[in-house]
Amino acid sequence: MTIIARFEAHGAIAYGVIENDIVRQITATPFEEYEITDHTHPVSHVKLLAPVVPSKVVAIGLNYKSHLHGRDTPKVPEPFLKTPSSVIGPGDSIVIPREASQESVRIDEEAELSLVIGRRCKRATRDNALSYVLGYTCGNDVSGRQWQRGDLQWWRAKSCDTFTPLGPYIVTDVDPSSLPVAARVNGKTVQESNTSDLLYDIPTIIEFVSRVMTLEPGDVIMTGTPGDTAELHSGDTVEVAIAGIGVLSNPVRAE
Repeated sequence: MTIIARFEAHGAIAYGVIENDIVRQITATPFEEYEITDHTHPVSHVKLLAPVVPSKVVAIGLNYKSHLHGRDTPKVPEPFLKTPSSVIGPGDSIVIPREASQESVRIDEEAELSLVIGRRCKRATRDNALSYVLGYTCGNDVSGRQWQRGDLQWWRAKSCDTFTPLGPYIVTDVDPSSLPVAARVNGKTVQESNTSDLLYDIPTIIEFVSRVMTLEPGDVIMTGTPGDTAELHSGDTVEVAIAGIGVLSNPVRAE
C-alpha cells in the first residue's frame, strides 16, 4: 500500500509519498515512473491539495439500493459528469452560491468512494478493469437538490465551483469491494454504509464507462452515495470517512 499526496510547500506544488506523517517528494507524477527523493516535510507543515487534477470526473447515480427511495434499480450504471473546475481539496471551503441561498435551494453532501485512473483506459473488461486504477480517495458529490430536479441537465446542481471535494490522499492496493463509508456533519454521523452494497461494482462501472469514453490518467470516478444525505448550511463542517483511506474534511460557507 502506498499513500500518495499532492501538496503545496514553500509556494511549489508537488506529489509525495506519505510515510509516518512525513511526506517524501517524488520526482514525477504518480502516473509515471518516479523515484522517492530525500526532500521531506512533516504533513502538518504542507497544504494538502486535491490529490489529482482530472480531465473529467465521472459520477455514478443511484448506485446503492438504500439511495433509490422507491425508484427502479437502474438497468445499467448511470454516469453523469462533474466539471474539473468544481474540484477542491481537503480543508477547502464548500461555497454555497448566493443564487442557491436566494432560491432556497437545498445543498446536500454525498459521501462516495472515488477511484483515480492510473493509465489510459479504453474498453476495459471486468477482468482487467482494476489494473487501470491507481488508487482510491474520498469524494463528496455536493448537490443542489431543487436544481437537480428542475434543470434539464445537472450542470449547476453538481458542478458549482467547490462542489467536488476530493482527498485527502490516493491510497493504492485497497480492496474496494468492502469498505465502510460514512459522512459526518459537525461530528454527527449522517451516512453510514459499505461499498459491498454497491449495485454496480467498480469493475462493472469501469467497463461500462470506458466502452464509449477514454479515461485518462488522473480522471476520477465517483461510485455513488448510500442512504439519505444531509443538508449543508453555512458554518457546517462536513467529513467523508472511508476506512483504509482517510477522512476528507471541508468547512461550508455562503458566498
